[in-house]
Amino acid sequence: MKSGWLFPGLAGFLLLLSTSVDAATLQSWRFERTQNRLELRTDEGVQPRAQLLYNPTRLVIDLPGTRLGRPKQTESLIGTVSTIRVAQFDRETTRIVLELSRGYTIDPKQVRFRYSSAARQWTIELPRPQFSPLIANSDNLTSQEIEVPQAPVAPPALQPAPVGEPQPEPNRTLPPIPSGRTVVVVDPGHGGPDPGAVGIGGLRETDIVLDIGRQVAALLERQGITAVLTRDAEYDFGLEPRVQIAERLNAIVFVSIHANAISLSRPDINGLETYYYDSGKSLADTIHRTILEDVGVPDRRVRQARFYVLRRTSMPAVLVETGFVTGAEDAVRLRDAGFRSRMAAAIARGILRYLGRGG
Repeated sequence: MKSGWLFPGLAGFLLLLSTSVDAATLQSWRFERTQNRLELRTDEGVQPRAQLLYNPTRLVIDLPGTRLGRPKQTESLIGTVSTIRVAQFDRETTRIVLELSRGYTIDPKQVRFRYSSAARQWTIELPRPQFSPLIANSDNLTSQEIEVPQAPVAPPALQPAPVGEPQPEPNRTLPPIPSGRTVVVVDPGHGGPDPGAVGIGGLRETDIVLDIGRQVAALLERQGITAVLTRDAEYDFGLEPRVQIAERLNAIVFVSIHANAISLSRPDINGLETYYYDSGKSLADTIHRTILEDVGVPDRRVRQARFYVLRRTSMPAVLVETGFVTGAEDAVRLRDAGFRSRMAAAIARGILRYLGRGG
């Protein structure tokens, strides 16, 4: 499959940098032509709006409270989607337009939006465009609004803390590290007033990942690894303090543990995702492969992402999405203490494998 994230300075890639600390940033976008799938990543939670326009048919996606920070970008394609345009529509809105080739249209009721809160990524799946010139070129059809599920995080305008400022954290003293000991930082995501994703039956991400994280740390300690948790209880802890713990302890790896989510209307989406940014690719591959071998969950691949805790740590770092709290299958698994223990054991074994201490 030919697809790629768009970043600047590299052929076919475009990095979208922010110009305002008060707005979210559209960091990257990718269109997978063979699957008619658009992926959008932002650095803060965003709630899109979408509509379908005609003559020619085009899907218009607005990201309120989002800055692009670059001139308009246009990508010409070969196929039923002919052009993608990304631009700053107004002061507070970034607009993405997917224009179909002449004569083609889509059923707006079949356009699907889903959201990953940890990745801050929207995935938009388009149905296969159909050749229907009478509809596509009609001047009589009005625009049709497309339903977008509510993101399980608040948009940036509703966040109480200014962007870039660490959240309040408890006073804590880092443990003394004996000389020569290997240090691994285990980071259970969210905590305190931030429950993370909330899924089926009120299943909370923070409860799941704290339990798994504690078990991972305990298992590593039994193997002679000094494992330090960024949090060991339900309290408010920002992203920068998590990074600082790993840096101050000179950790050899950083492993952040999360649970995924999309709309509650998509319980069919289940499975494991593991993210890395730069030097964490080998660590991500090893942990991901070990979980698949030991736990047997659906494989949603290893992916690259610009999460704060991944790009601001100097050691290999990964973020493990242990399952979807909104998934019909995953929610049952994540509620089960036995499953969480197996997941923790697989993560710990993956870390040990990476460090050359296990088979």
